[in-house]
Amino acid sequence: MKKFNAILVGIVLMATVGTTLASEAPAKNQNERPKHYSEWLARSEMKRFPTSCMLDFSKRPNWGYVVGIELESMLDTYLRYGGDDILAYCKQYTDTMIATDGKIRGYRLLDYNLDNTRTVHFVTRMYREFPEPKNLRAINTIMKQFNDQPRTNEGVYWHKAIYAYQVWLDGIFMGLPGRLLAASTIYSPDLAVPIYDDAVEQVKATYDRTYDPNTGLNRHAWDESREMFWSDNVTGLSQHCWGRAQGWYTMALVEILDALPEDYARRGEVIDLLTRTFDNVIKWQDPATGVWYQVMDSPGREGNYLESTCSSMFAYALLKAARKGWVKDPKYLDAGMKAYKGIVKNFLREEPDGTLSLTNCCSVAGLGPGISDAVLKAAPNVKENKRRDGSYAYYLSEPIRDNDGKGVGPFIWASLEMEGMGLDIAGLKSNM
Repeated sequence: MKKFNAILVGIVLMATVGTTLASEAPAKNQNERPKHYSEWLARSEMKRFPTSCMLDFSKRPNWGYVVGIELESMLDTYLRYGGDDILAYCKQYTDTMIATDGKIRGYRLLDYNLDNTRTVHFVTRMYREFPEPKNLRAINTIMKQFNDQPRTNEGVYWHKAIYAYQVWLDGIFMGLPGRLLAASTIYSPDLAVPIYDDAVEQVKATYDRTYDPNTGLNRHAWDESREMFWSDNVTGLSQHCWGRAQGWYTMALVEILDALPEDYARRGEVIDLLTRTFDNVIKWQDPATGVWYQVMDSPGREGNYLESTCSSMFAYALLKAARKGWVKDPKYLDAGMKAYKGIVKNFLREEPDGTLSLTNCCSVAGLGPGISDAVLKAAPNVKENKRRDGSYAYYLSEPIRDNDGKGVGPFIWASLEMEGMGLDIAGLKSNM
C-alpha cells in the first residue's frame, strides 16, 4: 500500500510539470479570479450563452443532449463549490423546457431518437437534488420512450427511427445511463433490476458487435441489416473508430457503474468491460501530447488532428474510474492525468474578455441516414445523406470549432476530478 501511494504521489507531481496555462480567469466580480478550471469554464459558458436553453450555439430553446451534458457538469460544479448563479442557470433550463404538466418543449417521443433521451440524466439529477413534480412527469415520459424504443434482433436499441437496425456507440451513452439513473430513482428494486440486466446485456452486445480486433477499438456503428451504404456487407461495421464515439461509449460505462447499486450482482461485468476498453484506448493515446486523434485508429495519417472532445471524455473517464477504485492499476490514473495535462496545454485559450475557451472541437459527425425498406417503414420522411459515409475523408471534413458542449461538459468533469486531488489552477501553475 505504501508503494502504491508513493506511485500516486509521483504521478500527481509528474502531471503538473511542463504545461503552460492561460494566465488569468474571469472574475466573479472585479476583485476575484476563479480558483478552478471547472468554475472558469462553467461561468465562461454562462457569459457566452446567458440563457441556458440556448447553450451549444442554439438558435431556439433546445431540448438537446449537448445542453443536458453541459448543465449537468455545471450542476456538479455548483455541488462542489456553490454559486447561486450556477444553480439558477441550471434551474432556468428545467423551468423553460418542462411545463407544469411535465410536457417537454420540442420533444417528440415517436422519433425514437436516443439523443433526445440523454437530458433525462440531468433532469433526474435535478429531481434528486431539488424535487419538483413536473420534472418527475418529464422523467416518466422519457422512460416510456425507453420502454417502447425499437431494438435490433439481439435486443440493442436502435439509435433513432431513421437509423433502423443500427447500433451506434453514441446511442449507448445517450440512452442507457439515463434510463438506469431514472430507474434507480423512481422504481422499486424489483422493477429496477431487470432494467439493470438489460443495460448490461446491451453494452456487452454493442462492444462485441463494434469491436475491431485489428485495433482493439470499437467502430463508430454497426448495421444489423447490412443495408446501409456506410456498412460493410459482411460485418455490418462502419469504416473507422471515431474518437468521440469511442469517448461516448467509455463515458457510458462510467455512468452505468455510477447508477448501478453497489450490491448489484453484475457490476463486475461492466467493470471488466471498462477495463478492456481503457486498455485499448490507452494504446492509442498520443505519446507526445497525451491526447487523442479525431480519427482515432489512424493517428499518423495525413490530415488527422488532435481533438479535444474525445480527449476530455477519456480524461474524465480514466480519472473518475481511478478515484472510484473501479480500476486498480496506477497506469489508468497516470493516463488520465497525462491526458488532462495535454488538454490544458494544447486546447485551452484565454479570450480577451477573460473567458476560457476549449479549442479544436469536432462540431458534429454521424453516418447517413441511408434509405432501406426498414428505415422507410420506421421513418417515411427520411432524407438520405450519403456524404456521411464514415470514411476517413468524411470525419476530417466536418467543422472544427471552439467551445462545443460535447467537450466543455467532459472537460469540466475532468477538472472536478483533478481539483478533488487538490490540483486547482494555482496548484497546477506553481508546478509547471
